[in-house]
Amino acid sequence: MNLIEPFETKRMQFRLLEDKDLGVIYRQFSDPDMCKYFSEPPCTKNEAKEIIEHYRNPVGKGYLRYGMFDKNNDTFIGTCGYHYLDSNLKQVEIGYDIWKDFWGQGFISEALPELINICFTELDVNCIYILTHPENNASKASVKKFGFTECEPCREIDVEPEICLKLMKSNWSNSQA
Repeated sequence: MNLIEPFETKRMQFRLLEDKDLGVIYRQFSDPDMCKYFSEPPCTKNEAKEIIEHYRNPVGKGYLRYGMFDKNNDTFIGTCGYHYLDSNLKQVEIGYDIWKDFWGQGFISEALPELINICFTELDVNCIYILTHPENNASKASVKKFGFTECEPCREIDVEPEICLKLMKSNWSNSQA
């Protein structure tokens, strides 16, 4: 799989973020409802542009972020990807965010198997983890459906409070998707 090429699931198209996505990225990362569980404060329009630029050329880097779009009408749904790839420890952190109009509609449950498979097959890691706010019950429930379990932090945490949930490759089965 070429990680920078777009791909699809049943309802979504995944592709790298582009300049034309500035409006939705700014909306996503500056909205107070969205930022409630983010480890970063709401962003400015310039910071939204920097987010797009940061993820523009992920080849050979320890991070990648996809925009997720409705494949029928190109409506922005959210983003997902990985960062903090540690080749020595064979682990990577994943993250995602769904625009609030799409909460509770199963988009993360549709995206996670793709992201998990990318990490285990293309990145050759043995452990995938996610850091989330302890009160973000929807996020915790979403990843637990795929076998993630709470654990000690897999890396130094710079923002409190956060909890860590991890999935080991040996516990993952594509049939869980």
